[in-house]
Amino acid sequence: MKTYFNSETIHKMLKLAALYNVMWGILVIVFPSSLFHFLGLEVPNYLEIWQCVGATTAIFGIGYYISSFDPEAHWPIILVGFMSKILVSIAILKGYLTGSLPLNTLSVVVFNDLIWIIPFYYALVFAYEANTIEDSAPKKFNDLIRMVKTNQGESLFELSEKKNVLLVFVRHFGCTFCRETVSEIAKLDESIKGKNLTPVFIHMSDLDFADEFFSRYYNPSVSHVSDPSRVLYKSLNLKRGTLSQVFGPTIWLRGFWAGIFKGHGLGAIEGDALQLGGYFILSRGQIVFEHKNRNAADFFSLQILPEF
Repeated sequence: MKTYFNSETIHKMLKLAALYNVMWGILVIVFPSSLFHFLGLEVPNYLEIWQCVGATTAIFGIGYYISSFDPEAHWPIILVGFMSKILVSIAILKGYLTGSLPLNTLSVVVFNDLIWIIPFYYALVFAYEANTIEDSAPKKFNDLIRMVKTNQGESLFELSEKKNVLLVFVRHFGCTFCRETVSEIAKLDESIKGKNLTPVFIHMSDLDFADEFFSRYYNPSVSHVSDPSRVLYKSLNLKRGTLSQVFGPTIWLRGFWAGIFKGHGLGAIEGDALQLGGYFILSRGQIVFEHKNRNAADFFSLQILPEF
């Protein structure tokens, strides 16, 4: 299957999806009652709501057209479209199975949703593979810590000579799990220091943006290191996540809990959206403890840290 979905095919498929969705959306806006007549369904009283669905579909089509030029960069658009196709298919199928929708409505699902699920899936796989190609071999961690400095001007090696350092590698600042991690560690700051540890966050944003971000949780600011090229991440073999580790069903559920119920929200992607995080303890230039996150939603716990 994958042989038929090469780069050129992915680009063409997204343009075709764009054309289809824009045309279908326009038809619904201009002729809102036509589909109901065709399917033999009663025309609803509030066709304006149906026209809004058409407008949304057309907007999705514009998004697919934009993503067709660079699916590696615009994969979030494809992901949202992929999820919408699945959810709409489930909703219509449920309506048919419960008897509230006639059999011929399934034909609409086939052409509007089901036929796009597999191509969109492979477009996401293509984007994932393109974004997980490593450009070079990782540098040695022991060499890097003598060069890499925190926002306060000290190298990680110098800092570890004075005190034990808890290195917290986070995902991008737009990630709700990154925000949750920073928030939880800030709440546990005294307990972490009670373990004779000083937290230092490693991130992929620039220092000014990071200063503003951490000021929401720390006053005065916490020590942090900007690593946009992910050299420190690579040196400790922190991997980019697979699709299931970053976008699996349990990740969505945890994300809904952390983002909505706990109030951490979402933001723009700052860095590599596939990068996983982890926790390390650096003492006198040596890693003496490590915990690499199993997925994007891996939750920080004080209990994982040893006593010093």
